[in-house]
Amino acid sequence: MCLGAIAMLVESWYAEGARVGRLDTGAVVSLAFVPDARPGEHLLVHLGIPVEILDSQAAADALALRTDQGGAP
Repeated sequence: MCLGAIAMLVESWYAEGARVGRLDTGAVVSLAFVPDARPGEHLLVHLGIPVEILDSQAAADALALRTDQGGAP
């Protein structure tokens, strides 16, 4: 089973005609599947690809649950 990670988009820009961004993990990723993502938003990342923009409450709930279960925040 594969689990997605939650990361915050800290900056975005265009590189060679494609929109890319840097996550709070330091990873630089394509934003092709989340073209409306803006810095400060939390993203669901699956296999290193952001696939969904999470609303702030959903992100906070998921991060709290992971922390409550003994996982890394």
